[in-house]
Amino acid sequence: MGNATGAIRQHIPSDRNSLANACDLMNHGILALVSSIGCTSAGSLQSLADAMHIPHLFIQRSTAGTPRSGCGTTRSSRNDDYTLFVRPPVYINDVILRVVMEYAWQKFIIFYDTEYDIRGIQEFLDKVSQQGMDVALQKVENNINKMITGLFATLRIEELNRYRDTLRRAILVMNPSTAKSFIAEVVEANLVAFDCHWIIINEEINDADVQELVRKSIGRLTIIRQSFPVPQNISQRCFRGNHRISSSLCDPKDPFSQNMEITNLYIYDTVLLLANAFHKKLEDRKWHSMASLTCIRKNSKPWQGGRSMLDTIKKGGVNGLTGELEFADNGGNPNVLFEILGTNYGEELSRGIRKIFQQKR
Repeated sequence: MGNATGAIRQHIPSDRNSLANACDLMNHGILALVSSIGCTSAGSLQSLADAMHIPHLFIQRSTAGTPRSGCGTTRSSRNDDYTLFVRPPVYINDVILRVVMEYAWQKFIIFYDTEYDIRGIQEFLDKVSQQGMDVALQKVENNINKMITGLFATLRIEELNRYRDTLRRAILVMNPSTAKSFIAEVVEANLVAFDCHWIIINEEINDADVQELVRKSIGRLTIIRQSFPVPQNISQRCFRGNHRISSSLCDPKDPFSQNMEITNLYIYDTVLLLANAFHKKLEDRKWHSMASLTCIRKNSKPWQGGRSMLDTIKKGGVNGLTGELEFADNGGNPNVLFEILGTNYGEELSRGIRKIFQQKR
């Protein structure tokens, strides 16, 4: 099992030189490739994995906690797709539309940070436009104070009043840090009142972020984030089958667990899934020698054991930190859980927040 452990120990951590790193790993021997990168490099690694028949488990990573946009990677109908998508698809368009329809909004503004690819909500924008909703878009610059000051310097009083009216209904698509700073600046500038209702959507919002967002805001606040099932039996929270998880990871109240990016939770579960798959190969005595390939020679032949290894990984599953990690026929992970948190209207800071709704896609 030593070789198998070595094969999953390394992954591609970022977009920089990801293709070169993958080629270097292949030269030394590889059973599967785990990448935690953005969409730009994912396509290149997908092509490489397909060509070399190397199982590739792709974990999409967003920039600095900014909400994800769909990668737009395509899968062919042929039997040569070797990339599995560990993180579930981006459902931001469906989720926002459902919430906006529930609240019967007809006019609102969407704020997004500089790192977010606004094309990620194009489907949502098209649908609300077809329904006659009045939607404005505004990018939030890095210097939020300068941005707010600029509004007072350039807008006339009547224009500023119309802007205040627009801010009564707003959706924030940004990383938690920017959202907290933006809300604090807008409240301090007296641009919103207690009758405003803002929606913040981001998979990466943790409990500490929630409390701070509520404390800084006024009016009504709705937060949409990804959540993960927590075993009700406390004694079983750190066990997944025969595998024991560190208490710093499995305890939802542990500060370290609270601050872990969702991407890293999926990396943990992916390594656990691969370890189980490799163990299954050894038990069934169907072990394959590691692929030693090269990306340089054009006549390099694909790994003969790749399809068998991919099938073993796809047929397996693991109950980990993110819940059930498994793959559908299309190579995607279908399991994702959303929760919607909300406050009542009010001017007081530090008001309470409660869970309104939870849904599994």
